Order: sequence, then structure tokens, then C-alpha cells
Amino acid sequence: MNVFVIGIGLIGGSLAKDIKSAFDNVTVYGIESNEANLAEALTLGIIDKKATYQDLQLADMVIVSIPVDVMVTELPVILNAVHEDCVVFDVGSTKSMICKVLENHPKRRNFLACHPIAGTEFSGPSAAINNLFKDKTNIICEVELTAFKLQERALKVFQAIGMRIRYMNPVAHDKHIAYVSHLSHISSFMLGKTVIEKEKNERDIFDMAGSGF
Repeated sequence: MNVFVIGIGLIGGSLAKDIKSAFDNVTVYGIESNEANLAEALTLGIIDKKATYQDLQLADMVIVSIPVDVMVTELPVILNAVHEDCVVFDVGSTKSMICKVLENHPKRRNFLACHPIAGTEFSGPSAAINNLFKDKTNIICEVELTAFKLQERALKVFQAIGMRIRYMNPVAHDKHIAYVSHLSHISSFMLGKTVIEKEKNERDIFDMAGSGF
């Protein structure tokens, strides 16, 4: 199976590592706008080969792990480049905009909208770890719009790396994620920013802070 990973950071890199561990005869191709990240992923053995969009015709599976604002532009181009028997899935944390952009794409049946709820505070290829997705939830939206045999291929991978599956419509997904994930990230960031501005001595902050902070 030829697996292409577009965006080889924590999520894309960890998926590549887990898929290589779970399946025989997998070749992982990496596509990255950051040449240093691409070289590092190759050195670390996360990917087997460097690739470009011109190579996507070889893909059986494409994982798109780039920022959502970039994804809405790039996903139509990626779908144009793959063959009819290739499944493309994203890992974006919002789904409504992505699904809306692709709703009339000729190869909409090749796309599966996904959001694996997993991660750490680190980034880049060196942050990729094995078993990041074990017992984690993967939310899939509009599954009925994806060709059944391509759904099966992706679900086989998700099952093999230990993920739990939940189905949800894109609007409900974005609403719930905004409350339980995005809001907490924003609040934590603003708390840290405020404390650093008020408490100039970093040592004082951590000497006085409890575990909750």
C-alpha cells in the first residue's frame, strides 16, 4: 500500500509510524512545504521516500495533516491528482468549512472527513511517536458521502492502530469541539500570557504555582 502523508508533524508523522508498524508492505511517501522537516522525517525513518503532488497518482491512501486554512485550498488540488481507487482523509480540527468546499467536487467519494482527538504540546517530525492514537477517538463526518470500499480501507487502518470511531455531522462536530477543546486551549493560552505579563520573574511564577496551574 502506498501511503502519502502531506504535512509531517506530530499527527501526520505519528500516523505514518503507526501504519508502518501495523501493516506489512507499506511504503510511506512524504510531502512537505518545509524541506528541513522533510529531510528530518526521512532521516528518522518516518517516511520512506520524498514526494510531490505529481506523485499522488501512485497513492492508495493520502493523509492530509496541514492547517485547516491551507487545507481548504489544497484538498481540491489533491483530490484532482489521485486516481479513482485512492482514499484521501484529513485530520483537521474543524470540519464544516472543509466539507462545504468539497461538497461538489467530482471526487468527493474519495474523501473521508476525519478528526483524530490526539496530540501533545510538541510539533515537527521529531515529535511523532508510536501509539499516539491507541484508545483515542476519531470523529468521522459525512461518512455516507465516501465510497464504501474506500471507507473500509480507512477504517481498517484506524482499527489497526487502536482508534475508536464516532460519527457526527460537521456542524455538530465544530460546535462540540469549540466548547470542549478550542475554548480550553484559548483560555489556557490567555491565562499564561496574562501571568507572564504581570509576573516578570519566571522563577517566582513556578515557585508559587500549584499543580493546577
